Amino acid sequence: MLVVHWSPVNYSKNILKNGIRKSRNGVYCFPLTGHIALDRWWMKALKRFRKDGKKYNGFVFRVEESDFPAYFGHFIGHMTSDRSEKPIKTLIELGMEIQNTIIWRIGERTVWNNIEVHNHDQDFLKLGKEVIKKNPDVYKETLTDAAFMEYILEDCQLVLTNSINASRIIRVISPTKEFGKVLYKQKKDEYFE
Repeated sequence: MLVVHWSPVNYSKNILKNGIRKSRNGVYCFPLTGHIALDRWWMKALKRFRKDGKKYNGFVFRVEESDFPAYFGHFIGHMTSDRSEKPIKTLIELGMEIQNTIIWRIGERTVWNNIEVHNHDQDFLKLGKEVIKKNPDVYKETLTDAAFMEYILEDCQLVLTNSINASRIIRVISPTKEFGKVLYKQKKDEYFE
């Protein structure tokens, strides 16, 4: 599974040389979905909430079994040092956790579309599985619905317990289409104008 870790641009050189060091709680990352807006959601959220004027690069790497145990869920719980009751120990468990999150939201959406009274005690995971059993295409359609996928996963994050070696970084996602020497040249040209 490919994930992205967002970090300020000025740390990029150090990360590419030394890797992604875990913080007190671990390495925060987000699963890549193939939906550009969703994959860049955390970059925008960090800029919006931190208000420090920094730009962020995304460092893409593949999660390996050695990165576990890990935690997946809403960012609030992981930012306050709370942990999931049950840490995720394998890639298969992580895949199931993400899949269950999607199925849970499918079940929740079914209730939205229903005129019946919304009951907070409903088992949305069970309801989602029933919907998928009746119409197996619902899950695939959900995966291709960028807006609904953003709703499902926008506040979720994966927290790995180990640092990531620099050799594992596959790609860097820049905050703009231009980066590095191009941005340096533009700043230099602006200065001399």
